[in-house]
Amino acid sequence: MTTSEQCPQILNLMQFARKAGQLVAGTDACLRAMHRKHIHLIVFASDSSERTIKRVNLEIKDSGAKLPVISFGSQAELSMALGLHKTGVFGISDKNFAAKIMEYWQA
Repeated sequence: MTTSEQCPQILNLMQFARKAGQLVAGTDACLRAMHRKHIHLIVFASDSSERTIKRVNLEIKDSGAKLPVISFGSQAELSMALGLHKTGVFGISDKNFAAKIMEYWQA
């Protein structure tokens, strides 16, 4: 499952997380929140740049965090569905939302 059409539950949970104030959007915002231990899941858009993905993965590795990472949907469809500016990196800061998204992702 790699697109929002195949797994609308993930997109719905991301929308709920945004409304609840538990979604962080943008690379720098996600990295700041990650360093403060406020992120439980990172979601990359499938068309995010290699450089961005490497940067975030390196920061995760360097921080020693055991942070799950998934790739899902395109930047345009995720940003449009979430009502945000076009971005390719999203962080989920609520562990329950993150756990449920991972459950759907692994199904």
